[in-house]
Amino acid sequence: MKKCFKQFAAIALVSTLVLSAHAQTGPTIRIIAGYAPGGNVDILARTFARSLSESLGRTVIVENKPGGGGQVAAEMLKAAAPDGNTLMMAPDAAAVVRPAAMKKPTFDPTRDFVAVVETGAQDYGFAVPASLPVKDLKEFQAWAKANPKQANYASAGIGGITHMASVMIGRSMDAPLQHVPFNGSAPAVNALVAGHVNATFQPIGTLVAQAQAGKIRVLAVSGTKRSELFPNAPSFTEAGHPTVSIVTWFGLFAPAGTPAAIVNQYNLAVIAAMKQPAIQTQMRTMGLEMRELTAAQFGSEVKKDMDRWTAVVKAAGISLDE
Repeated sequence: MKKCFKQFAAIALVSTLVLSAHAQTGPTIRIIAGYAPGGNVDILARTFARSLSESLGRTVIVENKPGGGGQVAAEMLKAAAPDGNTLMMAPDAAAVVRPAAMKKPTFDPTRDFVAVVETGAQDYGFAVPASLPVKDLKEFQAWAKANPKQANYASAGIGGITHMASVMIGRSMDAPLQHVPFNGSAPAVNALVAGHVNATFQPIGTLVAQAQAGKIRVLAVSGTKRSELFPNAPSFTEAGHPTVSIVTWFGLFAPAGTPAAIVNQYNLAVIAAMKQPAIQTQMRTMGLEMRELTAAQFGSEVKKDMDRWTAVVKAAGISLDE
């Protein structure tokens, strides 16, 4: 703990000296969010946009650019100038899973981006409409096999974790599910509530409100243990599907070549914001775990997950190019 504190303090001193003028007089900072408003990516982008604006004394705006499971936003970030004025809020689904599932990816997160800071991590939940006559995964499995034409699921976009993991769920159940992609988690959950689809696999934070309202039912969670938000829902491992053990993260990225001093300044500003009681309460409500990672530590996590998902996608025989 003392070592980490000294490391953060040293970075803070250097960054402050280099960026004091830049922070107060620089142009507007934009945070690109590759999903529709209302989902976790959008909420996190807006939360930390306010924090950065307050701490840096600059205008910070959020631009929602949904499409391609976050690919549109990623390509915009890749093309942006590495001057510290453009960032992207993205989940691992967009940053590492999508390119891992493409034979000819349009971006490489380890080459084209700089990892700035992790903004939270959480489990996923597998949910169905409250009107669907199933109470657990075993009953859903039986229902899906008996109703193959109705056994579909909503994803937050083609090629993301909500898509890839749902394929894994269907295979684990031996009941292939039909894919219905949406531009983000919020539209996918709304479609579930409306009864347009019969299942979805989403970060648990996006399911809480509708589950509490009794409009959807969470059958399982993807972490290694039960979630405090859904204590009655077993983990997939507990329910007999150990291959579906997945934890997602969200983070801020900058274009490759962005000066390290600017990256570290943003890293420290976000970590400072995470210590604010209001933000801590919001993060808990969203089911997010906060970890204070340096930019280098977050970059190592991105590299590790890119390698892991590349192996998973290859083993599962999944490709977005097919």
